[in-house]
Amino acid sequence: AAPQYRPDFDYNKEVVQKAERYGMDFALSLVKYRGFGGKTDHWHWALDSFTTIAGLAAVTDHIKLIGSVGLQAHHPAVAARHAAMIQQISHGRFWLNIVTGWQKSEYASLGLWRGDEHYASRYDYADEYIAICRELWETGESSFKGEYFQLDGAQLKPRPQEPIKVVCAASSERGRRFTA
Repeated sequence: AAPQYRPDFDYNKEVVQKAERYGMDFALSLVKYRGFGGKTDHWHWALDSFTTIAGLAAVTDHIKLIGSVGLQAHHPAVAARHAAMIQQISHGRFWLNIVTGWQKSEYASLGLWRGDEHYASRYDYADEYIAICRELWETGESSFKGEYFQLDGAQLKPRPQEPIKVVCAASSERGRRFTA
């Protein structure tokens, strides 16, 4: 079911505004850094999730907007800041989708693949990642010390006025525990 078009913001805006008019509950933006190739060029063309959702937040009123973050590509303090700003633009309609980085070729192409051992512990990494985001969103500061991240007085202001919901489409047992 590869798309037969190359996505752009105007097309996404049209689709999401139409979805909002029809009463759909949410729109989710994927995070893709490399497609699968082949004659259909499956997922090779992809918009940046955070900037796309921020733009859609400004031109919609009711639909929930779920932006995706590739954890290996964005530091949690930076992702928390992006999410807080989009939450402000959307007036509380932003949710964050966690992508732990399952496609090795996608992250390796950017020099971001942390090795096969990371794949096995990616939800431990995600636990720390989300702990940092939540601490920043709730208190505006984090000096988190963990196995993967060490922060020293990271700050986030303005903080989101409403809690940011976090979702994850995990299918493994460990991934489902993380999501729960």
